[in-house]
Amino acid sequence: MTDRAALGHDTARGHDAERRLVRGACLFVGFGGLFYALLTTPVALAQRDLAVPWWTPLALAAVYGPAAAIALAAARARFDLARAGALAFAAGYLLAALSWAILRTGTTVPHEESLWITWIPGLPAVAMCVFWRVTPFCYLVAAAAVSQLDAALARGPAAYPVLPEFLFAVAYSALPCAACVVLIRIGRTLDRTAHEVRAKAVTTAEAKARRFERRRFDALTHDWVLATLLQASRTPNNPVLTHHADITLGDLERLRAGLPARDNLDLDQVAATVRAAVADIDDSVPLSIDVDSAAFTVPSDVAAALAAAVSEALRNWQRHAGWPGREAACEVELTADDRALRVDIVDDGVGFDPGSVPSNRLGLRAGITDRLTEFPGGWAEIDSAPGRGCRISAGWAAP
Repeated sequence: MTDRAALGHDTARGHDAERRLVRGACLFVGFGGLFYALLTTPVALAQRDLAVPWWTPLALAAVYGPAAAIALAAARARFDLARAGALAFAAGYLLAALSWAILRTGTTVPHEESLWITWIPGLPAVAMCVFWRVTPFCYLVAAAAVSQLDAALARGPAAYPVLPEFLFAVAYSALPCAACVVLIRIGRTLDRTAHEVRAKAVTTAEAKARRFERRRFDALTHDWVLATLLQASRTPNNPVLTHHADITLGDLERLRAGLPARDNLDLDQVAATVRAAVADIDDSVPLSIDVDSAAFTVPSDVAAALAAAVSEALRNWQRHAGWPGREAACEVELTADDRALRVDIVDDGVGFDPGSVPSNRLGLRAGITDRLTEFPGGWAEIDSAPGRGCRISAGWAAP
């Protein structure tokens, strides 16, 4: 059994494109057979004296009965029955054509007429092409040869160009057979491609989920666990430390239970995030915090952007702010009022002209200004001049 034949036994494999094309091809063959039945039946009845009396009705039933079965099976998406119908169609036609040569009475047809059974040697081959690739073409050669033999016998002793008619019959029917094979193969390719895309999407989603959880774990470790331990090393038994520890333990429990990260952080949590960012760059930088944790909450991605802006500003201070022979001092201030949050990174270094910074320098633009302004309510600005230090401010206002 070919893979296409297996469609009739397994309808849940996701071969959507192939199934639709197989169904359409079966309907085409089935209704094509019924069309030829309407077309040839009057001719067959008129030529019934060319063979024994019982041959014509049996031949019509053997040839066109399976075509009706194929159409019905395709309409109900029963591809196993359609496959059996295609075999019956091919076998019925070939047996009818062979038996006519044996059971004929010797009566001939006029030269302007042709034997009805020689009209459709290619249609059973097309039916087979829905489910097989090579066998239908072998069948086509055999069916065309038998049909042209019948045509020559039906004409009597008159000369009949058997070989040219045979070649024409094979070439004429081989084209739709090849088109059917290619069509079904395209459907299979589409299904295989769709399956590969779905599998890749699932793999990508799984990898993305793993990276997300990894980043979540790293952020929790960096922003809360390490920040809490750092706070404990500096100011043990502090109420702020207790609050941070409670938050950290709660987030660890959420991570262990597989619960999603919190969407919003209170201002104490934001402060801890900024504190961790400062400590990660240089824990000697003074940090002043003036917030009321009950004022409002901040989206977690905004808090992460603020912390990243602080980190980038401190890195720029370390690299560029120092005077010849003297380091520049720096401090970080975190403040909040009823609806807004602000962080300032101030140094007394050499300063610079913000307008002279090339647009392709990503540190200030992507790391600070663009990062905050992409959020509704977010903002960032740089106030600096040569010789008078630098103030980088960033903030967010609650809607």
